[in-house]
Amino acid sequence: MIVEESPKQDIEAKKQIYLQRVNQFYADVKKLLQDELFILEEDNVDVIEALGEYQAPRCSVKTQEGELLAEFKPTGASVLLAEGAIDVKGWLDKEYVLYMLKSDPQTYYKIEEDGWYWQEQRLDVEPHFLNNKVTLLQLITWVSDHEF
Repeated sequence: MIVEESPKQDIEAKKQIYLQRVNQFYADVKKLLQDELFILEEDNVDVIEALGEYQAPRCSVKTQEGELLAEFKPTGASVLLAEGAIDVKGWLDKEYVLYMLKSDPQTYYKIEEDGWYWQEQRLDVEPHFLNNKVTLLQLITWVSDHEF
């Protein structure tokens, strides 16, 4: 017997996959920044998107003095050319982190593997795979102008 998912179940499944990816990204951020003297704070925010309204975690990176360097705020799973997005804001700028799939035929970028990529607002630059400390610190510098 084949059991098909209802549209409501499909929507809920997409939200849960997105939230799992966001939580894993924050765990990776914590691990990559564990040797840095930062304060990482998490709380929840409301996400309102095509899949509905729900709560998602937000992560802030601050200096020991409490200066906000970057705020990672989920914006939802419904994104063009990606499987989810997170806004990254600092006092200087705002950037986007997208969850991209290597196998997605809509993706025209060079995607090394499934995961979170920092997409600069410049279209002539390939996305940066956020799988290492150097790239993460570059993103934080870009939005905050904080030098490491």
